[in-house]
Amino acid sequence: MDTFYYLSQSNDLEVFHSIKSEVINLRHISNIEEVNLLDVDYDKNPPFVFVDITNHDGPISAMLDPECFAYYVIIDSNHNNAQDCLRMARECNIRDYINAPLTACDIQDTIDRFYHCLALRKAADKNNLVIKEKGAHIYIETRSIKLLEGFGSYTRIHTAEKIYIVSKTIKKILEMLPNQFIRTHRSFAVHQKQLRSLMGNTLLLHNGEQVKVSKSGRQVILDHFNKAS
Repeated sequence: MDTFYYLSQSNDLEVFHSIKSEVINLRHISNIEEVNLLDVDYDKNPPFVFVDITNHDGPISAMLDPECFAYYVIIDSNHNNAQDCLRMARECNIRDYINAPLTACDIQDTIDRFYHCLALRKAADKNNLVIKEKGAHIYIETRSIKLLEGFGSYTRIHTAEKIYIVSKTIKKILEMLPNQFIRTHRSFAVHQKQLRSLMGNTLLLHNGEQVKVSKSGRQVILDHFNKAS
């Protein structure tokens, strides 16, 4: 089970204590931590964050970090900020909205929606690579990726339509993809369906592009061709 977070810039923690008191009765939650600033590293699931704005006078966006990929759940009072939250939902990753005072059913329904979202994302991740570009989540179909080109801590993802640049190493990107890519060189990986022919230390792709091949990469490609023949 994941740790959940409660974010507020108010000294009134009544809502936090009401949620914490229900944890023992709720599914899929073992703990909730109160934080003033979200600074969480995660590898798999995005952090689930209750954002209490019931006593917040400033702009809601000041409490949210759109670069965090967090699953933000807004806790409002009397639906005072419903329109603002709806308007900012995409930009700030606001994924749910509930109104205080909260019941155990309200909290559980919100948590269940979170896990349903994770299940949908897991199913999508089998066929898609999810990256972030200009604040938006981009889903790239795995089969549309022709070539990965690594340079330092960044990777260029080549598709037929566009080249994306992401701040992850080529090794990390390959770990996120199904086993359909061949590492031809420490700086290159190619979708196996793109392989056309090998000439010396150069790999020719079906779209006419040429890719550098290392000694070990050459052997991997030859093994692939032998299996396919």
